[in-house]
Amino acid sequence: MANAPVFLLTMGDPAGIGPEIAVRALCGGRPLRDAERATDARIVVVGDLDVLEKAAYVCRGESPPLKAEFNVVSDPDDAVDAPHTVNVIDMGEIDTPRFNPGAPQASCGLAAYRYIIRAIELTMAGKAAGVVTNPISKESLKLAGINYPGHTEIFADKTGAESYSMVFLLDGVAVAHVTTHVSLRNAIDLITKDRVLGQIKLLHRSLKGLGIDPPRMAVAGLNPHAGENGLFGDEEIREIIPAVEEARGLGIDIAGPLPPDTVFSRAFEGEFNGVVSMLHDHGFVALKSRDFDHGVNITVGLPIIRTSVGHGTAFDRAWKGTASPASLISAIDAAVKMNSFARAGGKPQ
Repeated sequence: MANAPVFLLTMGDPAGIGPEIAVRALCGGRPLRDAERATDARIVVVGDLDVLEKAAYVCRGESPPLKAEFNVVSDPDDAVDAPHTVNVIDMGEIDTPRFNPGAPQASCGLAAYRYIIRAIELTMAGKAAGVVTNPISKESLKLAGINYPGHTEIFADKTGAESYSMVFLLDGVAVAHVTTHVSLRNAIDLITKDRVLGQIKLLHRSLKGLGIDPPRMAVAGLNPHAGENGLFGDEEIREIIPAVEEARGLGIDIAGPLPPDTVFSRAFEGEFNGVVSMLHDHGFVALKSRDFDHGVNITVGLPIIRTSVGHGTAFDRAWKGTASPASLISAIDAAVKMNSFARAGGKPQ
């Protein structure tokens, strides 16, 4: 559809699985345009045409054989919505004769960063409805001298967001984390009432942005058995319970703190559609053990829509033509759904 909204898809680290899953998501596997989709969409990859063409060649052995045609555009609005077509903004960042697939390298870190910046600039300028990101390598970023720990911090900095968070969505359950990429020793000190309450509010807004209204939420405890009334730690009493009580005063339907070893099973059984987790591994171990392929990362609190795959670059599996595009397809679906809800009169994420 010529008037369908445009979403920019960053190619990710060229040496990782991003290029091949981009091609497979757009040209093979389950079609992106189907009855599950809230609206049609045009997808434009921000990356390198030469790398994508080589990725399509690597994936040629699929059954039925993967067919890919490339449509190079400079303006996202020139993108087409056609079977087996990959719209590309060709950044020309990679010298492919010197390209080393499946390994971290400075050139790929710099290229991946520039894809992200271009996608953000275009979306902030109103040229796209949102950004979907393929995985990048923190090691490659570091080798390139780029001092961001990941996508979330880049998006927050370049869009001017002050209050933001990463939400992981899987099987209708969204999970926000109070702490993520810090040591466990430091993470415990970061569990404060203000941080917990902030994540509750952001997750509540994110669920509404996904069309879930009213959200049913839970807060996981930090300690075993959620502290057992102070027996195994008092962080629940001092920091988490006051945050939950204030959230309830704001009209948020939220339970907890609940034991972190059972709250996720209760959520997937339908009791809750959102969980605030205190620690990175509390939430991600539960989610990725359930289904590694279909999870989606959503950055909430930004002025633009941003979703991402729920996995990394998988250098050990890259450029073999076997990487699954399932998480990427789910990420695109989530971005389209969020935009559709916003356009229908719902509040933005």
